[in-house]
Amino acid sequence: MAAFDAKFYLLFLFSVIFIGIQPALAQADSMNVVADSVHLKTDSTSVFYFTGSLDSLTAGNLTYVDTTLTYFNQFDPTEQKNRMFNTLSNVGLASYNRVFKPSTTVGYVMKSPAFAPYMCYNSQVAYYKLMRPYTQLQYVMGPKKEQSLQVTFSRKMSKQFTFGADLYLVNSPGQYANSKSDDKYVYFTSRYHTKNNRYAIIANYLHNKVIAHENGGIINDSLFIYNAEKDRSVIPVGLKTARNQVKSSGFYVGQTFNLQKPGMRRDSTPRKLAGGSVSYSFLYQRNLMLYTDEASRDTLFYENFPAAFDTVNTHDSVFQLKIRNRFLWSSLAYGQDNTDKVFRAYFGANYDHIAQLLPYDSVKYFNNQLIPFGGIALKLFQRSFLKASAEMVFGGYNNGDLKIEGSLLQYLGSVEKNVGQLYFRVKFVNRKPAWYFSEYSSNRFNWNLALQKERILSLTGEYRYKSVRTGVTFRSLGNYTFFNDSVYPQQAANPGSVTQIYADGTIPLHYFGINLRAVYQTTSMASLIHLPVLTGKMNLFFKKQIFKGAARLQTGVQLSYFTKYYADAYMPELRAFYTQHNKKIGDYLYLDVYASMKIRSFRFFLQGRNLLGFLGGNNYYYNSPGYPGADGGFYLGVSWKLYN
Repeated sequence: MAAFDAKFYLLFLFSVIFIGIQPALAQADSMNVVADSVHLKTDSTSVFYFTGSLDSLTAGNLTYVDTTLTYFNQFDPTEQKNRMFNTLSNVGLASYNRVFKPSTTVGYVMKSPAFAPYMCYNSQVAYYKLMRPYTQLQYVMGPKKEQSLQVTFSRKMSKQFTFGADLYLVNSPGQYANSKSDDKYVYFTSRYHTKNNRYAIIANYLHNKVIAHENGGIINDSLFIYNAEKDRSVIPVGLKTARNQVKSSGFYVGQTFNLQKPGMRRDSTPRKLAGGSVSYSFLYQRNLMLYTDEASRDTLFYENFPAAFDTVNTHDSVFQLKIRNRFLWSSLAYGQDNTDKVFRAYFGANYDHIAQLLPYDSVKYFNNQLIPFGGIALKLFQRSFLKASAEMVFGGYNNGDLKIEGSLLQYLGSVEKNVGQLYFRVKFVNRKPAWYFSEYSSNRFNWNLALQKERILSLTGEYRYKSVRTGVTFRSLGNYTFFNDSVYPQQAANPGSVTQIYADGTIPLHYFGINLRAVYQTTSMASLIHLPVLTGKMNLFFKKQIFKGAARLQTGVQLSYFTKYYADAYMPELRAFYTQHNKKIGDYLYLDVYASMKIRSFRFFLQGRNLLGFLGGNNYYYNSPGYPGADGGFYLGVSWKLYN
């Protein structure tokens, strides 16, 4: 663990230890909580959390902490819950989703998409609802000193005050030269509500730091394909000193106040909270993205790209600042039992102040945006649930951005007894492309373009039964914006579409089971949007209670596959993927074998990954063009949940 930056996890562990030795004042929260999407259990060890804001808790959107073994061996954020990402040659580096899913965010983009799986943003910060104190420790180690650590801690310091903290670290030197990753994030949370639940407040401090060494991919593919050089570290790479650093930090405070005080009716019956609630929140976030290369003039990697402004040293630094004030009224009140609500409504507005400074540009850009939003949710005929929402941007770069969406969930039978559900969703987005498509300046890449708004219409129809779902998504795309093979922004001249047919879920078969996710994709814009026709993961497993029921064992084989296609290439200086037409990857079967066990709150797994990679010769396991996947290797992971 010496490779981890000590100042992050020492601060975290000190806080956890300091709070952990305090007297245990925690008792069960008297507030009624109902989740729309999970079945709440009465077991005192059950742990639930909500994310982002108090709006999620008020609406009952809680997530149950998974303690099963189904996805336990999928420790990499780009693979968890059957995600399917194209990555580089090491964990913790840039990646993108090969299942087409365009951004539909309106307003100014503050995420770094390529590194998002290894970062945490305010909307992902978890606030735990507990019956007992909760701590989870998870550690994974693999070949070539690859390791990751996650520590989650939360406890009720009193009946009304909860403190939490979360730390994630991943560090891996990598098999290839200059491919090291060192990513981390840490956040601290607190939550307080008054005894009568009329007022509540949450707050967090969040810090992300990603350090990704960039080698530009290997130069000679034949050394890998024919296994001519077994020592991967000596295979020549495109960049020897380049690296990306991404930092994102800030804090958030959210408050909510019920408009009517709970009490008793004149007939002495309890009066439910009415009048709804008002909320106010404040978000401060600052980003720094830095690309450096000390050997600009010595590399051949950029020979087919624009000449460098500074041929000796590259130092591209992007600074961003965002301050958001958010006001909201909701027909639901904090602390209210929302089980039988047949109507919900909310409306509000965000006011964003944004500042940005690009590389080689002495002028700081300022942007102010007002984003009103609203939505409703209806319960119809006891088994139909309708939702609709809309938001629009006024002012600044994203002026006129609009998003409208609606969904219908229909139970086939009653909610309690049914043969599945039908789910339909429609979404329309009219949005300005992300800021880096319109204006950018760096050592090699410079543009200032007047781009049209992207128009995305998405239609989804889905059937769900227990943990299995299958469906179709159709997307119509207008002015689709991407980086072309010259690594230059381009908008599609004609509208097009992408259609996806998918299925995923777990089918238990007594002692055996199948966990599957498969996506079939086709597009009318095949020259602009490159997609594998078929991509999927399948986990065939055997599970059984052993040691007289004291432990649960699960062993299995996980298969991953995608058809051959012109996968997008990666440009380190832009931290972005772009279209290329020269090299196909895919049509390779990744074979993993694992065994995992759960003994009460302790879990561990042993996994052999990419076992076909041990065979050597004709190695075709590329994660992205120029970036071979990891060779065969073995991983050990442990997880321990503590409830005291």
